[in-house]
Amino acid sequence: MREYKASAVKHLFWFVEAKETARLLEAHAMEEVREIVLRENLYQQNQESRLKNQFSCIRARLEALPDSLISLLVSADLRTAKLVNLIGCMASDPLFFDLMYEVYGGKLCYGGENISDGDLHVFFKDKQEEYEKISRFSQGAIRKLKQVYSRYMFEAGIIQVKGQERIVAKPYIEPELRQELQNNGMGNYLAALTGEK
Repeated sequence: MREYKASAVKHLFWFVEAKETARLLEAHAMEEVREIVLRENLYQQNQESRLKNQFSCIRARLEALPDSLISLLVSADLRTAKLVNLIGCMASDPLFFDLMYEVYGGKLCYGGENISDGDLHVFFKDKQEEYEKISRFSQGAIRKLKQVYSRYMFEAGIIQVKGQERIVAKPYIEPELRQELQNNGMGNYLAALTGEK
């Protein structure tokens, strides 16, 4: 059973912070990294509770990735590193993965040029009918999730926003990233990003 949550309403893409955390993991265990983040206020938060929540989210994203992708987050070019961060968002949030696979990947597969409010509405309505837990999400939470998930895609560079339109911008997948996804049994993530089935 997939564990759907609405906790992403409080989250951002946090690319710079995730990359810095991944860099620290090259020399430290996760608990040591946590101590460094908290001691040095690495994410520049004005409240410790926010700092802890942000670290917990970034930790979950990184722990959902194989080590080779964490290394790629640190060493790859900016475009690829942002895609790795996006994959971490997908891997730690099944609802976001489903949206990427079904809506974004579907658009690429069938030649759709943009993701409309209607596309997002249908996606969430279908999920609410299929899963009781999602049916209990408030309309405010769903509205916020639509915004957060759209923001993730924008910051990762896979959509462009023009006015109210979210225009699909198929990413170039570097051979190394493609290979790592395939080697780690993550072909469905590749499909979500490329529309390749």
